[in-house]
Amino acid sequence: MYIDTHTHLYDPQLTIDPQHIQRAIEAGVHTMYMPNCDSETIEPMLAVADSFPQNCLPMMGLHPCYVKENYKWELEQVALHLSKRKYYGIGEVGLDYHWDLTYVEQQKDALRTQIGYARQYGLPVILHSRKSTADCIKLIKEQQDGSLTGIFHCFSGSFEEAKEIIKLGFYLGIGGVVTYKNSGLNS
Repeated sequence: MYIDTHTHLYDPQLTIDPQHIQRAIEAGVHTMYMPNCDSETIEPMLAVADSFPQNCLPMMGLHPCYVKENYKWELEQVALHLSKRKYYGIGEVGLDYHWDLTYVEQQKDALRTQIGYARQYGLPVILHSRKSTADCIKLIKEQQDGSLTGIFHCFSGSFEEAKEIIKLGFYLGIGGVVTYKNSGLNS
């Protein structure tokens, strides 16, 4: 049995047909965790989850790349949906300094808020930390009260950062980035 810990099956760019999901299940991928991006992705994500309730498990959060001037309203939508049904994680949340630094402080505020949701619902945090790993670690350290768990999804930090994250009680999601010469994970 295989588990896909992070898949955006509902993304319209993928044009996923339900038959693709069924073939994955038949091939042994029995569990697929789906992180949310923003209010516009909730409905399509839940449609997939409702079609495959034993296999496609939804998570709820506001992705850092979607944090804009309306992020407080977006967070209200996250809170509203968390109160309505079962979710399997708070994600995909975090910090992203790759494309745009305009909303860095708002991203930090959104992450702190969503860590509060994780505590409230007893859910793991699925962290996105592109070019921001040190700040993500610092924020998690500030918020860690022993109850926070989760995954640094698509980890691309250094070996030292990896050790810090593990010490904080989090897992590392290591994908293809480990093959990059500059990945810093050759230790």
